[in-house]
Amino acid sequence: MIPFLLLLLLTFAMDAALGDPHSAWHPVAMFGRLAARVEHLCRQRLGNTILAGFIGWLLLTFGSAAVAWFAVRLAGRWCVAASLLLAVVIAYFTVALRSLCDHAEHVRIPLSNGNLRAARKALSMMVSRDTQNLDESEIARGTIESIGENLIDGVTSAYFWLAIGYLIGGLPLAAAAAVFLRAVNTLDACWGYENERYLLFGRVAAKADDAAHWLPARLTLLAIALAALAQRGDFWHTFHIGWKHRHDHPSPNSCFGMAGFAGALRIRLGGPTVYQGEREEYPFWGDGRAQLRPRDIKRAEVLAWSACALFLAFLAFGGALWLTS
Repeated sequence: MIPFLLLLLLTFAMDAALGDPHSAWHPVAMFGRLAARVEHLCRQRLGNTILAGFIGWLLLTFGSAAVAWFAVRLAGRWCVAASLLLAVVIAYFTVALRSLCDHAEHVRIPLSNGNLRAARKALSMMVSRDTQNLDESEIARGTIESIGENLIDGVTSAYFWLAIGYLIGGLPLAAAAAVFLRAVNTLDACWGYENERYLLFGRVAAKADDAAHWLPARLTLLAIALAALAQRGDFWHTFHIGWKHRHDHPSPNSCFGMAGFAGALRIRLGGPTVYQGEREEYPFWGDGRAQLRPRDIKRAEVLAWSACALFLAFLAFGGALWLTS
């Protein structure tokens, strides 16, 4: 049980202390370049088909997970400590809470200083919506929605799969499962578009991403509702808002985070959003204050850290019960 708890704690501490290094040599960046090559190869052989995308997805997800499994397994032949440390380093590259909040700060600081131009530019690095005409409240809204959505995609899902992997197959499978989740998430970002190029080729990538985040998204809402208590919020109100709006977004998982944040912070998120000049009529999420301010971004960052810590507590408690049963 001790290695399991250390795996969770050290990964969290490493991310909190170091953040996500931005480099062309980052494993996710290298994976993205590899995905482009695999896509080209699969399209050459099988065309723009579901089968081509499925084969490419299999090669990249299970191939990268196998490399992580083998590396940690090999380190374990030397000593358990080496296996644990390597698993922690691998898992560290799959979570990005510190990076998410750093990006949010790059929006909040210029926004607090009245520099809307810089805040819009920083927000454009976090979201796919058009940002050039957003006012202060809409910039804050976009930032908070990004935190709520990516808390699931880039943080809690990774920890969930890390824990499940350990409980099934120890440190090697823990590292493999975390890498598998990050590969699934990255391929959805690369291929999961409903356009002519990826409607068929990227279908497996998009559906697999939805499935991988299904349970972590719902557990994350529970963690957000509990974390709301630290923000003088209400557990049941937060959970109700998150559950009520769970279907009010094209993604089957995103609103658990975004609407959950609206409920916890007692603000209103959602509403009409412009993407590449096209206006999408999303419903509003939450019944709180509609006019948002820069300080609401900071509140969202605190909520994200609190919810992540509680989510890890869920995993630690559940894992301890499993390992001692």
